[in-house]
Amino acid sequence: MQGESGSNDSADVRAALSRLRRASGLPVAFGGLLAGTGRYRINELSGTASAALRGLHIHHGNGLGGKAAAQSRPFAVADYHSSPAISHEYDAAVDAEGLRSVLAVPVIVRRRVRGVLYGALRRPLRLGDRPLAAAMEAARELEQALLLQDEAARLLSVARQPTAADPAMWEEVREAHGALRALAQRIADPVLRREMLAACGRLAAASSG
Repeated sequence: MQGESGSNDSADVRAALSRLRRASGLPVAFGGLLAGTGRYRINELSGTASAALRGLHIHHGNGLGGKAAAQSRPFAVADYHSSPAISHEYDAAVDAEGLRSVLAVPVIVRRRVRGVLYGALRRPLRLGDRPLAAAMEAARELEQALLLQDEAARLLSVARQPTAADPAMWEEVREAHGALRALAQRIADPVLRREMLAACGRLAAASSG
């Protein structure tokens, strides 16, 4: 789950954008996850008036989000189009959506930037502490969701391995069973949660067989 984003990740990004808008008061939010080496794809929009930003590939270091990703810290500009603090490869899409004041926050999992979240206004204004703090909190919650997804994928991989008569492998499977059952209760995505609980059932049956 550390490559291109899937449906589970997209749902987590949408939830993060909703939290960002609600807590920050910013009318527009958008974002996306890693979509290849050094680039991020904007695949989720919230509060936008057009699809100008959808599918935009943000390269490491370019624009506001690329700068936030490259330096692993949040950035904000009061007027995107005229800001000398960023490069301007994406001005056409930003202008088409009518955005002026924009912030960007990296999503970091295990010290690796996995995505970028943005919040924006349609007028030039210096963004204060409240919207930036709200965006950072939304990013932290998304990081935790992605971390859970990664751990779930790892445990499912262990659960699917043939155990044969290897005692060490059986011990690992038993540990995975307990961890999967505990983790399943924390997974918001219903499809993944059902898959995890089904794997728990198979492991329990195999252990008692």
